[in-house]
Amino acid sequence: MKSCKSCHHENEEAALFCENCGEQLEIAQNDTLETEVNPKTVDQNSCSCGAQLGEEDRFCPTCGKAISQESKTKAENSQTSNVKTPMNKKQKILLSLAIVFLCIIFGSYFAAKNYYSQENQLKRMVAVVKNKDISQMEKLTVSADPNYNITKEELKKYFDYYGRNEHKAAFSTLITQLSDNTNQTRALTLTKKGKKFLMFDEYLWELKPSYITITANQKGMILFLDNQEKETTDKQQFQTVWGPLTPAEYTIKGELAGEKSETTVDLVQSQNSGTDQMSEVSLDFRKISFKLRSNISDAEVFLNDKKVGVLSAGEYEVKDKIWQQGMTVQLKKTLEDKSVIMTKQQVIDDSSFEASRYDSKFSIVNSDFSGIQEKSDVEFFLNGFYSDVSNFTGTYATYDETTKQKFSSYFKEGKDNAEYQDFDTFIQSVRDSKIKSSVNGSPTVESVKMIGKNTYDVRYLIKYKTIYKDYKQKDVTQIFRYQKATLVYNEEEKKFTIQSLGGKENFEVVDNGGIE
Repeated sequence: MKSCKSCHHENEEAALFCENCGEQLEIAQNDTLETEVNPKTVDQNSCSCGAQLGEEDRFCPTCGKAISQESKTKAENSQTSNVKTPMNKKQKILLSLAIVFLCIIFGSYFAAKNYYSQENQLKRMVAVVKNKDISQMEKLTVSADPNYNITKEELKKYFDYYGRNEHKAAFSTLITQLSDNTNQTRALTLTKKGKKFLMFDEYLWELKPSYITITANQKGMILFLDNQEKETTDKQQFQTVWGPLTPAEYTIKGELAGEKSETTVDLVQSQNSGTDQMSEVSLDFRKISFKLRSNISDAEVFLNDKKVGVLSAGEYEVKDKIWQQGMTVQLKKTLEDKSVIMTKQQVIDDSSFEASRYDSKFSIVNSDFSGIQEKSDVEFFLNGFYSDVSNFTGTYATYDETTKQKFSSYFKEGKDNAEYQDFDTFIQSVRDSKIKSSVNGSPTVESVKMIGKNTYDVRYLIKYKTIYKDYKQKDVTQIFRYQKATLVYNEEEKKFTIQSLGGKENFEVVDNGGIE
């Protein structure tokens, strides 16, 4: 060991300078100072001269150079930086969390991409329409018309249209069309509206409103939309536009001097059929006149379901009535048995019956009751009936049980009918008569009145001509009247039967032919 004369610090034998204070130590003869150092042998804990340094050395023991703590620290750090330190528990947790977070981010992205695909958005939106969910529909519906606001009230109008029985088939068609994005409707279409989360296309329904153009030909006409007064015309040839209106069914009405003109507009049908969104309604008030005729003499006359008169002898004259769009005429008849029959409603075309061109010879509307038997039909039946009666009174005709059975088919309930029994007695009495050869009957129908379904009261004359066996005796002609004969028409067999001839109180002798 070498002792420093200055600070008395004990140094290694090979030391040339004091490790403690840096004072030069005495050099022995055999000691040599190596001034050349191989750089390859210098490590990070040695002096620039190549000498090894201790952890507490402040001066190089070989060259006496002061060793700064900063340089030593850098050397130590440089040495330790080359050594790979294993991760601690906290670092491992953080790394795991980072991996999980990335997985969540990517998983969420692909899930959202699927959820917000056009196909899946369309499926969810169609389900909302199918369920008629007004609250959800309000969130999913927009309008390109700046004057039209999507509200629950307007959406309810739209869905109420499809809630009617007559439109349920149309609703099924609507769902089918909406499900196929290539076959959208004109009223309701799928439209792209911006981005969701700045990444995915967002789709909404676009509900397209419609407008109605109203024209009227009279000043002072009050105009109504679904019974709500909208405005009053201030001139002839008036025109106005109503809208925007939710696609639905609307009633347009004009009222003038107590008369009404009304029509229904289906905006859904007009849009989905590909017609223009602008519908037109014309409210015209024109006077019409015509003569109404029917096959029933005294039926009630109805114009637009309002009674205006009664037929007289099968006719009624309509004079100077204000024509309305879609105006209808119909006849109704309440029969004695309280049943009601009516004709089919006929639409009156104003161009054919304008009052200014009225001609009673040509302005005629025929409105006949279906299934009604005419006077001529009754005459045909009675002529056939009395022809057989006349034949059976002559002895040259066969009148056996087979013939009687056939003859009884003229009467309701056949042989059990009292009228059959009277005619059978009458025929038999003529055949058994010693002075009468035959009696020929000839009927004349005066009136026919329907009293129930297929039941008729008939007033008719019957002229009997009695031919005697003695040619010298003059024939006798007598005329009688049946004031209330009741006939029933069998629709299956297409023929009449006699129910009753009214009894004695309805039998009148018109001309007894001189016989007292």
